Amino acid sequence: MGYQDAIFERLEATKKFGLVTDYFVSWSGLSGCLKPKVTVWRSAGVAEVVLHNYVAELLRGMVPEQRISIAAD
Repeated sequence: MGYQDAIFERLEATKKFGLVTDYFVSWSGLSGCLKPKVTVWRSAGVAEVVLHNYVAELLRGMVPEQRISIAAD
């Protein structure tokens, strides 16, 4: 399993646990060297900073923290 699959599996698990309502993964860069960027929409009652820290830890080594964002409500 490549890291792309791992990103989606981890985000999908986070969605199933109710921390996020949705997520979007985009890729940018040159062919063969694409870099992921993740946007998540938080569930009601989940603090933005807590969710950002959680997702950054969850995706450590696959998505740089500065390429993870929490969408505005």
